[in-house]
Amino acid sequence: MLKVEIPVEPMGAVRMTGRGKYIKPNAQRYLTYKKLIQMHVLSQVKRMELLTGPLEVTVWFTMPIPQSWSKKKKLESIGEWHCKKPDIDNLVKGLFDSLNGLIWTDDNQVAVVKSYKLYGESPRIDVYVEGLKEDGQRQA
Repeated sequence: MLKVEIPVEPMGAVRMTGRGKYIKPNAQRYLTYKKLIQMHVLSQVKRMELLTGPLEVTVWFTMPIPQSWSKKKKLESIGEWHCKKPDIDNLVKGLFDSLNGLIWTDDNQVAVVKSYKLYGESPRIDVYVEGLKEDGQRQA
């Protein structure tokens, strides 16, 4: 099993048009976010051979606690489920797009996804990747 820890604040995927990615601030921020993820992943996997075949991916998105919350509410929220924007499917999309060509050839290899979103003191993304057998079973 491959484990990667990415110390960045999770961000959802942004829709971009061909020209929009050069002029829209959100698109620029998203492209920078993807490069940051790639930099952190490269520092951990070095010259790893790309994974092939079907994969199972488990992702834990640790979301920042809002600064406006009271100290008591902040402490109580650690480890609680994050049920606000960004949507978890957009978080997964942004992450998977960033990992294409670094961990796997293409994210279409991912056959099973388990994703979780909760509050934590330090925002980050924890990714666990495991190969699956062609017959639908996990590899030993």
